[in-house]
Amino acid sequence: MTETPERRRANQLQQKADELKAHSDQMSTRASGMYERFSGGQPLLVGHHSYPSAVRDRDRADNATRRAIEARETAKQAQQKADQAKAIADLAGIEAARGRPWCREDFQPGDIVTVRDFRRDLAVTGTYRVKRANAKTLTLDGGGGGWDDPKRTYDRVLSRTRDGITTTDPAQASEE
Repeated sequence: MTETPERRRANQLQQKADELKAHSDQMSTRASGMYERFSGGQPLLVGHHSYPSAVRDRDRADNATRRAIEARETAKQAQQKADQAKAIADLAGIEAARGRPWCREDFQPGDIVTVRDFRRDLAVTGTYRVKRANAKTLTLDGGGGGWDDPKRTYDRVLSRTRDGITTTDPAQASEE
């Protein structure tokens, strides 16, 4: 099985997210270590010869903690991007594994379908009951008594469930 560009991108983003997470953990550990001078609970003594260096050390530790928090947030955002890329790669894998495209004859009222909503690069899916199979689209039950019934083209269908059997490849569905 060849690696798709979507899967390759997902793997690259996951590797970057892992590296950023490890870096933020190191920064957090380093920042925590910078507070050891203050672990005994001794207050800063104004006027004492150690006061200027204690203030500098506290400021350095505070700044390192801020940077570690920012790095943690960057790592969290990178992980979200990696998760999104993985979902996109999963959808692309499902679509690439099909023996043929879905068509009107593959559906009947009452089927449950999982469809890709809007753009594929957003990896948003929804599950609906089929009301009608039209020439170019499926009319799906939106649950609002007909007022909000969405229509989706056949190329957006990811799977169909009929009689408890879920199918992702229409070529296999026609053999049933």
